[in-house]
Amino acid sequence: MAFQDQAAPRCPALRSDIAKALAVVVACIAVTLAYFAVLDRPWGCDCGRLWAMPGQPALNSRVMLDPYSALHLIFGAVLALILRRVRPGWSGWTILAVVVAGSTVWEVVENLPSSIRLFGYEAGDPLSYQGDSRLNALADTASAALGAVLARGLSGRLVLALAAVTELGLSLWINDGFAIATLRAMGQFV
Repeated sequence: MAFQDQAAPRCPALRSDIAKALAVVVACIAVTLAYFAVLDRPWGCDCGRLWAMPGQPALNSRVMLDPYSALHLIFGAVLALILRRVRPGWSGWTILAVVVAGSTVWEVVENLPSSIRLFGYEAGDPLSYQGDSRLNALADTASAALGAVLARGLSGRLVLALAAVTELGLSLWINDGFAIATLRAMGQFV
């Protein structure tokens, strides 16, 4: 098991961490599904695709994976890195649970109608962001969890370098990313 701590694999405390982490993951999935049901978001798209390319903006956030999935992967990796630094006694399972909970909060906030407006998307434009599908939101959280798992075996410097390369690459490839989205949102206040 990828997150089993090396010291005492059969330790009751570790089993408790695993049980708690799995409970958090299940609760986060339930919250995501309930929230997206209230928002009346689709399960996915009827396009028969799992991946959207940058030239297909109407499919972004409707299919399972899109270029933004890389941002969620990096989010999970960087958050896991930070948690390892500030909470060195936490098990990998506890860190994974916090990453999943953090990603769930991100998905909820990102999909608020006020957040969509904040980023300057036009409500009637079929090519602009209208919110995530349920499948996309769950895949984004799975990407963050995968990032946390992958970061476990990497140095902090490598995680940060990969985050910077991913941000730069996505900014050049899709003209969006954490920095560009932040600037776009701040532009709404100017």
